[in-house]
Amino acid sequence: MAAEPFYGWKLLAAFWVIVVLNLAFPAYGSSALNAAMATDLGLNRQSLGTIVAVYLAMSGLPGPFVAMSVNRIGVRRTLAIGSLFTMAGAVMLATIVNNAVLATIAFGLLVGMGVATGAIIAAQAGVAQWFVRRRALALSILYSGGAIGGFVAPPILSLIASSGPGRWRLGWWLIAALSLLAALLALLTVRERPADLGQRPDGGREKLSGDQASDRAGHEAGGRARDIPAFVTRDVWTYREALQGPRFWTMMTPFVGVSAGFAMFLAHGIVHLKDLGHTMQVGAWAFGTMTISGLIGKLVLAVFGDRIDPRYFWALFCATFGVGMIVLVDAVSPAAVRLSAICLGIGFGGGIVAMMATLSNYYGTRVFASLAGLAIAINTGISSLAPIIAGRMYDTGIGYAAAFYVTAIWCIAGALMLALLHRPRRGQAATVAVASGGPR
Repeated sequence: MAAEPFYGWKLLAAFWVIVVLNLAFPAYGSSALNAAMATDLGLNRQSLGTIVAVYLAMSGLPGPFVAMSVNRIGVRRTLAIGSLFTMAGAVMLATIVNNAVLATIAFGLLVGMGVATGAIIAAQAGVAQWFVRRRALALSILYSGGAIGGFVAPPILSLIASSGPGRWRLGWWLIAALSLLAALLALLTVRERPADLGQRPDGGREKLSGDQASDRAGHEAGGRARDIPAFVTRDVWTYREALQGPRFWTMMTPFVGVSAGFAMFLAHGIVHLKDLGHTMQVGAWAFGTMTISGLIGKLVLAVFGDRIDPRYFWALFCATFGVGMIVLVDAVSPAAVRLSAICLGIGFGGGIVAMMATLSNYYGTRVFASLAGLAIAINTGISSLAPIIAGRMYDTGIGYAAAFYVTAIWCIAGALMLALLHRPRRGQAATVAVASGGPR
């Protein structure tokens, strides 16, 4: 009997569509809807920044709890639950939201929680179970869903929002329908791990139990350990070991700057470009250009990330994002808008995939979901303050320039630090853990 085709690629396709529906439209397309909503409801820049800040916090801070959900009830159910959160928030925005408080509850809390639970955090945990030798490629493909969807969503939703007063509510009805579709897709297609189908990571037919697949994935990858690059750990790390010492925490620092810049662009990008004399459509296309440009970073990682340590690309992407923030300050020409959007897209889109590939390579699949959730929580939790601060600075007459420049310096300096950092080794972490009374 002929062996069944490797299900991982079909699963990756399903995850990709779910990311488009549950991340790209509510996260990137909502910028146009929120800008129209702010005008329609008479909200100032600080209020707009606060709404987006709460969304960003909720899309990241629950990361550790999402990881717990993945570990306890599985990827499939976690994705479905997240879809329901987004649907609830979208329906509120489409019907009863008429002030900043309700907008914060609907978009900030519910949609934010839906994006956290129903998209990348859970999907990438599933990808890490199914792919080892091709993990950088698989993660790049997965994250391209956000880039491609983020290119398509803003123009569509901007066209809806600009078609007349209050028409932004129709955009939220569309998002609610797409999240329902994502929930159905997750329930029908997602399988938790290769062993469930008698397969192995990256393909193969030898059947392993769930625990064996998790423990041995870093060694086997459907083949021989010598095929695995040196920067992919052969050890089974514990969560506490990974957090011991400065390595993990130092790696998080540079991308906080990238996340802060992305948060400011998400909240204030369109209105900032309008201040510079551009139309809302130009702002929407800037968002589309930013997200689709993330494919450049993902392509680089997909081609080279399984042969060269992704941490070096992560550093390069952080620096590129910093350049984009500098150009954004005075992007009065269409060429400057495009250049800024491209740099921001490469920096954020490539950087987040490189970060996840680095964490999974350095610490293994067993703790990856937990570390990825923590990494997202750290980045979004801290950076969610950026839109509020930037909005407050604008409302008091300072403008956006100072906030943009500080973020750029943070990104570029952090990139240098990340490039010079040595990768963690489990023996060193274990020594620290023993000295502090941790697990032996």
